[in-house]
Amino acid sequence: MKRFILLFISFALFSFHSAFAQGFVVKGTVTAHEDGSPLIGVTVLQKGTTNGVVTDMDGNYSFEVKGASDATLVFSYIGMQSQSHQVNASTGVLNVVLKSDAEMIDEVVVVAYGVRKKGTIAGAVSTVSADKMADVPAASFDQALQGQTPGLSVISNSGEPSEPAVFQIRGTNSINSGTAPLFILDGVPISSSDFNAISPGDIESISVLKDASSTSIYGARAANGVVVITSKRGLSMDKAKVTLRAQFGFSQLANTGKWNLMNTEERIAYEKEVGLDSGQDYDLLSRVDVDWLDAVFKDAAPLQSYELSVNRATDRLNYYVSGGFYDQDGIAQGSTFRRYNIRANAEVKASNWLKMGTNTMAAYEEIQQAESGSYALYTPISACRFMLPYWNPYNEDGSIASQNDGSWQGTGQNPIEWMDMNPVEYTKYKMLSTIYAEITPIENLTIRSQFGADYTYSKGFMRSFPSYIINDGMGSAGRSASDMLNLTETTTANYRWNYNEDHSFNFLLGQEAVNYMSEGFQVVTAGQTHDLLTNVSSGTRASSWTDSTSSYSYLSFFFRGEYNYKDLYYADFSVRTDASSRFGSKNRWGAFWSVGLMWNMKNEAFLKDVSWLTGAQVTLSSGTSGNSEIPDYDHLALVGGGPNYADEAGIYPMQSGNEDLGWEKTWANNLGFRLGFIDRINVDIDLYNKKTTDMLMLVPQSYAVTGEGYRWENIGAMVNRGVELNVAADVLRVKGFTWNVSANVSYNKNKLVELYNGVQEYVNSTTGLKYQVGHPVGEFFMNRYAGVNPANGDALWYTKDGEITTEYNESDKVMTGKSYDAPWAGGFGTTLSWKGLSLSAQFSWMADKWVVNNDRYFEESNGLYTAYNQSKRLLYDRWKNPGDITDIPRHGVTPQLDDRFLENASFLRLKNLTLAYNLPQLWLRKTNFFTSARIYVQGQNLLTFTGFTGLDPEVAANVYQAQYPASRQFTMGVELSF
Repeated sequence: MKRFILLFISFALFSFHSAFAQGFVVKGTVTAHEDGSPLIGVTVLQKGTTNGVVTDMDGNYSFEVKGASDATLVFSYIGMQSQSHQVNASTGVLNVVLKSDAEMIDEVVVVAYGVRKKGTIAGAVSTVSADKMADVPAASFDQALQGQTPGLSVISNSGEPSEPAVFQIRGTNSINSGTAPLFILDGVPISSSDFNAISPGDIESISVLKDASSTSIYGARAANGVVVITSKRGLSMDKAKVTLRAQFGFSQLANTGKWNLMNTEERIAYEKEVGLDSGQDYDLLSRVDVDWLDAVFKDAAPLQSYELSVNRATDRLNYYVSGGFYDQDGIAQGSTFRRYNIRANAEVKASNWLKMGTNTMAAYEEIQQAESGSYALYTPISACRFMLPYWNPYNEDGSIASQNDGSWQGTGQNPIEWMDMNPVEYTKYKMLSTIYAEITPIENLTIRSQFGADYTYSKGFMRSFPSYIINDGMGSAGRSASDMLNLTETTTANYRWNYNEDHSFNFLLGQEAVNYMSEGFQVVTAGQTHDLLTNVSSGTRASSWTDSTSSYSYLSFFFRGEYNYKDLYYADFSVRTDASSRFGSKNRWGAFWSVGLMWNMKNEAFLKDVSWLTGAQVTLSSGTSGNSEIPDYDHLALVGGGPNYADEAGIYPMQSGNEDLGWEKTWANNLGFRLGFIDRINVDIDLYNKKTTDMLMLVPQSYAVTGEGYRWENIGAMVNRGVELNVAADVLRVKGFTWNVSANVSYNKNKLVELYNGVQEYVNSTTGLKYQVGHPVGEFFMNRYAGVNPANGDALWYTKDGEITTEYNESDKVMTGKSYDAPWAGGFGTTLSWKGLSLSAQFSWMADKWVVNNDRYFEESNGLYTAYNQSKRLLYDRWKNPGDITDIPRHGVTPQLDDRFLENASFLRLKNLTLAYNLPQLWLRKTNFFTSARIYVQGQNLLTFTGFTGLDPEVAANVYQAQYPASRQFTMGVELSF
């Protein structure tokens, strides 16, 4: 019996010990989702205990769970999103893939003075991530934004490598005041002219703020929307990550195949038909046939780009440092752009309550620009349309045909030689730096103070050599220089507060000040007598001199409050007051406000179990924002100097001023729907209505009043209404293959609802426009061309009443219903990925956009400009015999600027096509050096579909004339990380 009792006790003790010591082992590998590389030093912790291990050099771990039959393992790594996994004795192997903070860009949206989690924003905000911009074969990122997000219009108005695109958000909000958005880089306002100083590879994300809820916190200058640009920061954890990018390629004209000027054979035939053949030696002339389009525009202008970056993040230090070189020749003669740039972003956590950092960039640029936008025989872009095909710009040996030795046989100057003999060079130094400090004096309260300095120094040097025969031995030289310094100071206090886990509050109180200063001068001297002595000091007299000084300042105070109830209902409101030095003391201050509401319907009990509906939100916002974009001193009554009488200097009343000027205000309302289906399809719909009042406009007045003819006033009102649709879908996700598609479309209707002093209409001095109440501000006001009388070849027009007449009368002009602001715009794209291979395409388009093609006025002059080359249509399509049906009158009937030259500039453009390959991690691990490698080839502006007859349908203005056309790029690139 005793033995039995002892045996029982022993068995019980053994069982108890076994139960207490129960455990199991889980093994696996932890890798990075970004590139599949193994993560070293990942902490694996058994939740609720101190039991833990870290991964080894190959990302492997072996974890012994103690004292439990199941457990929760927590995988954590600095800069990565932590993950929790349930494990038990049957788990065995558990491989984990951690996502970095970089991939949280889709979950976090940068907004005014902070960031917000996606899905908790009541405003209309669109985000474009870094991968859309990093490889763009252009000097600046703006080219990559076209067609990416609804409501944002981006027009590449010039193919010049150094020229920025023209931005507009949700239509035109003003007549004469600024219509461009407010651009913010790392908390500091910048100009679009500085985009080419920013390397696209340094940008983390771009947020487009479109409605009042998201923009009114910026108050001043936010009436036209806000574009927030965020540069990169450190993300690599276990060690510093070094990335090298290189890109090589070439550019060529992205024309649409509509170059329609005569060749030599056609020109000779035309001259004989219209009687221009007197004294011409056609046996000699017919030996030369020059395509001036090919002579002026290069077919393979080289492009190269290099960038090296290093980044790292620890629990105390975060840094991103980069340097780059970009070099691109423009497709036009005398057009180049070269940039050297560096960036250093760093943040240090000095203590548990103090964080300090800086975002600093510097760039040096060398620029040569080809003259465009105006007509002249000596500038290549303009002259290529005027030069006759039997005028050869080059000699047989390839040298430039010159007036100096008589080898140039054409009228006027050889435009190719003129560019060489009149070089213009620009250099630009750019530095933008912000420093900031954040303190957390108490829990949930963060006080941040930031100071930003934006400095630009630009200089230009132009020369005209005395050896050039047209200068008659007397050259000229000019120099210009300008300095710009913009200082910004921002201080905010942010307090977060949770009550009973159901109610979340966030309050932001802030103050901001902006001080802008600029000055510049230009001096040109003449009389230089030697090509090697063409500096300003070598001249004998000053032929022109100017200088300028300007400044403005803003002082602002703002407050924002946010409320979240159970991730179900969201509300935010903001108020801001701004003072601008551009207005008089009586109206200097402006007040702006906004309210935003969001209902997260998906979190309601009646929708939580609807599996096919993965997201459903309704947003509503309303509020105001302001515009003060007028010349800095125009509210002041000023006198000016410069006039002289009998060589005596004098002064004169330069402007009368208007101390009653005040803020232009826009009241915007937005209704939005955010829907998700089957966790693969996302649909965003926004409807908006904006009304601008107290518009800042140059109102015409009698010259007898002050001699100016115009005066700035707050007048009238304008309305923009529209709808935006954005759709993104993962069509397929099968065994390593994914197919994504996206598309967006926006429609905006603009209408002028009030002008000044009861006036209902006012003819704009700009070609073919009139401001009329009830019509868009960009609508054309023109005579209507009715074609050609087939009996006699006379031109015909419609009268104001719709009758046909042979007389052209200004009084017969009517509103055409056609505008140069496209009401329809959008884009669509697709990406196919299989293992490491990917193919992506992005299209952009605009519809119902109209432009006066002024080039055709010269090319189809019908006898007015016959000394220059003409369109083939004058040879083949003009009226010649009774009964001919055509739209070109008989020779000698010169054209008028009627709607015959008003063309539909709608277009569809394949903006980018990229084929890329990421090398497998298995190959890279064998090198013990590289962590990722990517190679790619791409094309930019590959195809353009349009009915426009000019070289490029992307025109921001109402008139197309001698424009620098867009270029097409072919590049190949490599990206290596180690």
